[in-house]
Amino acid sequence: MKQKTKVFQLRLTPEEAQLLKEKSGSFHSVSHYILSAVQEFSNVDVKERIELIRELGEFYRKNQNELSWAGGNLNQVVKRANELAVAGLLAPDYVQEIVIPTVRETQIIMERIKKDLELITQKCIKIKLSNT
Repeated sequence: MKQKTKVFQLRLTPEEAQLLKEKSGSFHSVSHYILSAVQEFSNVDVKERIELIRELGEFYRKNQNELSWAGGNLNQVVKRANELAVAGLLAPDYVQEIVIPTVRETQIIMERIKKDLELITQKCIKIKLSNT
């Protein structure tokens, strides 16, 4: 094992120093914690995993809103169509102008989300396969 002879100095605020000590608790020393973190972050696989996690987070945030919007619109249209059908007032124009376009728009959103999820899944598989 090589002798460690180089000293690296780092300036921190008291809060940063405390946080570093807390985070390094399960390691032998703060030095060991920092070296481990640098080695992990320098690893290409870890960088890819971090990027993938970031992409997944963005994907879910973006699509959660769109799914809520699409689901809400679809529920409103179907509820109104059901009310009109029960009352015997469902006009063919309503189906053509409101129901069908809303259902088509929802299908387009769902297909895009499925495609995006498939791309992210393929990235996960690629990373997994490259690590084996």
